[in-house]
Amino acid sequence: MGGFAASGAVMTPDMFIQIGLFEALFLLALGLLGFFGGIISGFIGFGGAFVLTHGMMSIDAPGPIAAASNMCHEFSKAMIGAWRRKKIGHLDVKLATLMALSAIAGVQVGIWVQRLILKTLGVTGTNLYSMAFIIVLPIVASLIVASFCLRDVIKARKYGIEDTEPEFAKKLEKKFRVPPMINFKVAGRTQSLWLTILTGFGAGFLPTTIGVGGLIVPLMIYIIGAPSFVASGTGLGIAFVMGSTGTFTWTYLVGAVDFRMTTLILAASLIGVQIGAVGTTYVRQYFIKLAMAVVMLLVTVSRACAIPGYLVDLGWISLDPTIRSVLDSLVLPIMTVAFLSVTPIVLIPMISVRRTLSRAGVLTQALVSTGHKKRLIPKTVLFGAISGINYYLLFRDPTAWPKFVTSIPLADTITAIALTLGVIFLAIYWSFIHGNFAHCVLDLVKITALKKDVAEVISKEG
Repeated sequence: MGGFAASGAVMTPDMFIQIGLFEALFLLALGLLGFFGGIISGFIGFGGAFVLTHGMMSIDAPGPIAAASNMCHEFSKAMIGAWRRKKIGHLDVKLATLMALSAIAGVQVGIWVQRLILKTLGVTGTNLYSMAFIIVLPIVASLIVASFCLRDVIKARKYGIEDTEPEFAKKLEKKFRVPPMINFKVAGRTQSLWLTILTGFGAGFLPTTIGVGGLIVPLMIYIIGAPSFVASGTGLGIAFVMGSTGTFTWTYLVGAVDFRMTTLILAASLIGVQIGAVGTTYVRQYFIKLAMAVVMLLVTVSRACAIPGYLVDLGWISLDPTIRSVLDSLVLPIMTVAFLSVTPIVLIPMISVRRTLSRAGVLTQALVSTGHKKRLIPKTVLFGAISGINYYLLFRDPTAWPKFVTSIPLADTITAIALTLGVIFLAIYWSFIHGNFAHCVLDLVKITALKKDVAEVISKEG
């Protein structure tokens, strides 16, 4: 590891921000934004990374530390979301495992391709790469999301059905029968192992090379043929696996994960992700596609505002500085609107259904049992107390974490691997404790999933 450290790529303790009262309050406020990001993730299986990373950078966290800390936050949040969706029956573990492993391979090949382009083609290759990013993101967002998802939403609403059948995936299931064939029981599909691997590989390769993220869930719907509920739930399982490996890399090689920032954002996002997860039981399946379409179209508009300034930096066009300033100022607000846009799609149907069931006097019977209140209160207090102790121990000496995590890349290989795995398990432990506390709080106020038979009636009949 000494050679890597000598290259100057490893973080040092002085690069980590000092988290005083202002920074802590800001990160907690950012965590409230993370609450809405949690709703997005819990509902559609992805989303929210950009705004939180940018928010951390706004209080002077270096880019690598912000990105690494948010990745740790994303995988921790995804674990709790996947757990809730598994309980509901929306997570295909076999599909998630195959897609995640092949997506990780796609990420690694994508990184290699990036390095190869920069090494062999230099500035020309960089410009071609930039052009690909500029063109492909809007095209993919518009064609895949708008054309497919919005078309399906309109058709489902028109005919009053739960969702549309993915015709292309059905054709692949019949014609692309290259053995071995894998039966995905929860998804209700039997697809070739090689098709699944290629789909997962593409979902990892594209974000790494041309910046087109959020494709895993649409690809599972339109290529594998998974129902929208299962695709979004399985997407959380994939995010957990990919995020944990990414966190491992950031910690082992760079020492960049600031767990202090991660935990402050998790405080609210672990509540949001569970609301998003249970929210899927209150809607028809096409609402997943509606949410995906809205988010990705708004992200496309945000990126479109950034394109002119990007072309100016490349020296390809000239632009009035005032116009560029206006366009640049729109990028983050539009991205934030995209971040918040899923909340009404989730909460309005949930409130409406709960109100209808309450008026009929059957709300309690329609909800998944949360157990007796006398048992629930001590459990809530227990997990709440452990969460409080965890936060106290982490922030008792604010300089301890930066010193610890930046020492990992400098350690011998075996020690570095052991310490990095310790960071991963710490994030899992933290999410388990605080996730259960959030779960108990939501159960106390009866914000929980509908029973399977009730959810199926709502999904089919509206």
